[in-house]
Amino acid sequence: MSSLPPLVSSDAIPAAPESGPDPSSIRYSRSVRLPGFGLAAQGRLSHARVVVVGAGGLGAPVIQYLAASGVGTLGIVDDDAVDESNLQRQLLFGPAQLGVPKARAAAEWVRAQNPDVTVRVHATRLTEATAELFDDYDLVVDGSDSFDTCYVVSDAAAERGLPVVWGSVSRFDGQVSVFWDAAPDGRGVDYRDLHPSPPASGWDESCADVGVLSPLCGLVGSTMASEVVKLVTGVGEPLLGRVVTVDAAAGSWRESRLRRAPDKEARRRASIPSRDVSTPGAETAGVSIGADVTADDLATRLAARGAGTPGADFVLLDVREPDEHDFAHIAGDVVAPGFGTRTLQRPDLDRAVPVVTYCARGPRARAAAELLAAEGYDVRVLHGGMLGWTLAGRGPAAAAG
Repeated sequence: MSSLPPLVSSDAIPAAPESGPDPSSIRYSRSVRLPGFGLAAQGRLSHARVVVVGAGGLGAPVIQYLAASGVGTLGIVDDDAVDESNLQRQLLFGPAQLGVPKARAAAEWVRAQNPDVTVRVHATRLTEATAELFDDYDLVVDGSDSFDTCYVVSDAAAERGLPVVWGSVSRFDGQVSVFWDAAPDGRGVDYRDLHPSPPASGWDESCADVGVLSPLCGLVGSTMASEVVKLVTGVGEPLLGRVVTVDAAAGSWRESRLRRAPDKEARRRASIPSRDVSTPGAETAGVSIGADVTADDLATRLAARGAGTPGADFVLLDVREPDEHDFAHIAGDVVAPGFGTRTLQRPDLDRAVPVVTYCARGPRARAAAELLAAEGYDVRVLHGGMLGWTLAGRGPAAAAG
């Protein structure tokens, strides 16, 4: 059993999903038969939203195994095109795809191999300006090949409370680890704990400069895919706080422990120009939002509302998409799909009644809260969203009101 809860939680798996991979399909029977896995874990995979940064030597095998494993939604971020030199190790691509954008070519492979998987193509370079695309995902896979991108991934994921599965390869050596700034039980670490600052000039060598052993990419990439499955399902022990290094030339593996760097937090905050959406009670653009509501606070408020306590009325607003709500939600909520991010439409709300917004982890809920606050609503955000509710042991629908 894992010491971390699954990223996608539900007490029940839909018997007949309207879309996405069917957990009960014979296709996934070998996974379902694993001890401690079963239909529940496969169902979590079918509802997971994973974004892979880089469709190269590491991203290619990650995408292949996640698609084959039945991950519900795969986002692919890459601004490069297929080059002949890629064919040595990036088995998603063939000679006929030379010059084709990698993100598009990778998406075509996924759709051909498993049409039940939803693929989102992000044919762009990940930067601070484009990192908002992380808002729609549960987990990030960093298969990039530059320190600059690794820092952008790390900071953007930390800002959103998302775990990151990271890997690197060079020559005959590879590394894999799991970073999660918001991990429970004080276990949080991220990429800046491993590399507090970029290395000296000349050390950021790509495989184009120094070469890379082709099968090593598959070895490291498949290990990264395994970490994704463990995090999503809660089966197994992820590499959080551990870095595994493989020396393919020597045929050896070794493990190193990773702990929070003492001055890392101050350094990370200084590096993030945008607001920190994980900070309770954050104020943005002159709009005041009340202090975040914790899972325990929400449970108390739901109980008081259910008991009819005078003055305890409030609206719990879920701004996630319908499939997310159907899979797991907090009982007694009101659904407003995409409000604050992709639409301005919301249910009719009484300005005299306080509102608590929630989404998967917080960013979408905070965007909705900003709109409501600008209209004069007393609004707060559920800290940590549905994940925070689950981590607190409340379950997907534990409270009624």
